[in-house]
Amino acid sequence: MDPIRAAASPPPISTAPVTPIRPVAEAVRVEAPASRVLDPAVTVAVSPESEAKPTEPERRAYTRDADSQSLVFRVTDPQTGDVVMQIPDEVILKARAYARETAPYPGERIAKTA
Repeated sequence: MDPIRAAASPPPISTAPVTPIRPVAEAVRVEAPASRVLDPAVTVAVSPESEAKPTEPERRAYTRDADSQSLVFRVTDPQTGDVVMQIPDEVILKARAYARETAPYPGERIAKTA
C-alpha cells in the first residue's frame, strides 16, 4: 500500500499590480466631413385613396346559445356576415351542450356500482 501523501497546495497569488501588455489607447473622436450628407433612411408617401369608401363598423351583439344556454358575444363583418370573433369559442359551446345533455336531472338518482 502506498503511503498517504499531502495534497499539493495551490501556487501563491501575487498582489502586485498587473500591467497591460498593450497600452490602452485613449478614445479618439473622429468627425465626419461636413460635405458628406446622408439621404433619409425611409421615404413614406401617404395619399388618400380616391376609390375608398367609408367602411361600416363591425356589428357586436350578445346572444344566447340555445344548446348550451350560454351567453355568447359575437363580432360580425357587416358586408359578409362572417363571424370575426366569438367569446366563448364554438368548441366550448359544444362541450357545454354535451355536458348539459349527459348530466342527470337534479333530484334524479344515480345507480353506482363498483
